[in-house]
Amino acid sequence: EIADKYDASKAEDVLKGRKTEEEVLAEFLANFEVGGSKDGLVTKKEFLDYYERLSASIDNDDYFELMIRNAWHITGGEGWCANSSNKRVLVTHSDGSQSVQEIKNDLGLKA
Repeated sequence: EIADKYDASKAEDVLKGRKTEEEVLAEFLANFEVGGSKDGLVTKKEFLDYYERLSASIDNDDYFELMIRNAWHITGGEGWCANSSNKRVLVTHSDGSQSVQEIKNDLGLKA
């Protein structure tokens, strides 16, 4: 499932022609497989273990929350922990008023 959501096309190495999208995806998935089987699949345990290791290197819980929300496009958060990576659109309502609305669950959504 993670591989379906990860967009390697914007990775610097892909944009500069140094690596293919497949190579970047394989490297990304390998981050989760420390001590596990190198099968290109990420189990729930591997995912949780990865973020547990990562969280140990981040001093501020609020920053960790913001990083996770933005990386995986998880809506919500308060103050500076609020998600800022989900796409937003300007909506014009039938009465002519406008508002900016967040698109929830936009991970993998193409522009």
